[in-house]
Amino acid sequence: MSQMKDISIVIIGRNAEWSIARLLDSVASSVPANLPTEVIYVDSASSDRTLEIVGRYPVKPVCLTASQRLCASAGRFVGSQYATGKYIVFADSDMELLNGWLERAVQVLDRFPKIAVVSGRQIDTEGQLTSETVAVGGCEENSFKEIRFAGSAAMFRREVLDVAGSWNPYIISDEEPELCLRIRHAGYKIVELQCPSVRHYGYLPPTIGALLSRRRRHLFVGYGQVIRYHLRTGLLSAYLRERGWVVIPALAGAAAAVAILASFLSGNIVWLLGVCATLLLVFAADALRSHSFYKACFHMLHRTLILEGTIRGVFMRPHPSNEYPHDAQGVSANRASIDPTMSTQRSA
Repeated sequence: MSQMKDISIVIIGRNAEWSIARLLDSVASSVPANLPTEVIYVDSASSDRTLEIVGRYPVKPVCLTASQRLCASAGRFVGSQYATGKYIVFADSDMELLNGWLERAVQVLDRFPKIAVVSGRQIDTEGQLTSETVAVGGCEENSFKEIRFAGSAAMFRREVLDVAGSWNPYIISDEEPELCLRIRHAGYKIVELQCPSVRHYGYLPPTIGALLSRRRRHLFVGYGQVIRYHLRTGLLSAYLRERGWVVIPALAGAAAAVAILASFLSGNIVWLLGVCATLLLVFAADALRSHSFYKACFHMLHRTLILEGTIRGVFMRPHPSNEYPHDAQGVSANRASIDPTMSTQRSA
């Protein structure tokens, strides 16, 4: 096995007292003893005991303020500014790192210089663990497949973030595909190890309530934001080819708007009736296909919220990443030096 290099583990979270200790314990048990490591926790203005719990571990806390735009990409962007490792692992506070993946991800990056990002299979978990779910943490070999983008838990080659640009702290959602598109455009590859990397405890089943919660958190505007950001970068067509399904509701909405306008201007309601009939047919076909009236309602609402969010995102003014405050003026950080070879075990 090749000599392992130092890594930074950047964790983001907000009001994570229910999960952060589990993640930090899993980091302590997963990092090989010969792998120099630092752990950085970026907190998005938590109001619970999260920082108190983090303080029990050898972790560098970086605290974003409520006055900043707070989102996952902002936390990762700021964390990457404080990270010193050759490789940077990004993870969310509602996850648990699984044994085996971290070490094998480093081996892949050491061996293949053109691979920039290594992810693994994410296990979404609801409720309490069972013996079956506990047993899936092993990773027997370094087989991997090339993918278009990694999820919210992955290891990045730091130098590639310098080349392609880091996370865009102003994009509220769809930030992983946007960053990975830039990385691939720079000539690098993204792969997924054929073993589990993390267990995710924040999984929400597909319900109407979950959709409305995502809307309240503005998690549908990212599609439009990415479109706006890449209008002049040359990457818009590539993004639309890969994520074009988000444009389908927009096209359908535009067609419906034109039909309604035609009915209004002509005084003939046939166009309006045509829109209503088409929507009913689509809804009925979806209900028959899914054998569920509820699922059809869910799909219709989902497409509507994507349409609304995309439109809102397109009209949000883009900001350069370097405008986001990540120094002492905008961030409160514990700047005490961290011994990169220290144990990540919890302090007494």
